[in-house]
Amino acid sequence: MKNLTIISSVLFAFSTLVARGEEPAPARSTAQVTLRVEMKNIRAEKEKKSADDKKEKDKPKAETTGKSLEVEVSAAKSINGPIKLVTTWYARDNDTKEQVVANTEEGEVALDAAKTAKFTGKPCSFTSTPAHSAKGADGKTEKVRASGQTFAGWVIRGYEGTTLVGEAASSPTLLKLPK
Repeated sequence: MKNLTIISSVLFAFSTLVARGEEPAPARSTAQVTLRVEMKNIRAEKEKKSADDKKEKDKPKAETTGKSLEVEVSAAKSINGPIKLVTTWYARDNDTKEQVVANTEEGEVALDAAKTAKFTGKPCSFTSTPAHSAKGADGKTEKVRASGQTFAGWVIRGYEGTTLVGEAASSPTLLKLPK
């Protein structure tokens, strides 16, 4: 009886979406591949101070942050070939406040006998300058808008051929963005 109630609820929800003209959410992959992702922060080397730095102490410097991903891939027995991993880095544009694709990288990993593999992605850098005030040529203080991009998240998808077999993201909402 409990199963019948659950099935009825699902059918009702689906019919409600169709009646309103909305399409149901696309089905996610069957998770034939599990992606365990660890993000690493890459620290920028500190620059030595120069005489010019003392003159421009009021100006904020551009800040650069680097990120990289280390991925442990575990596949189901039904997966036979190599896994293509597509990593998409997202950034927030400080001027427009929009979320943008900062970088996309593809890599391939061969599975060992235990159907596992490790993948280390190339680092991705994000550079931004915060909003600040600066003196213009006429000596008046002017507001300077923020510029550059700050880190917003990542998505990594695994494909066997052209079939999506696994995915992971720093935020579930990023999985809903176009591939």
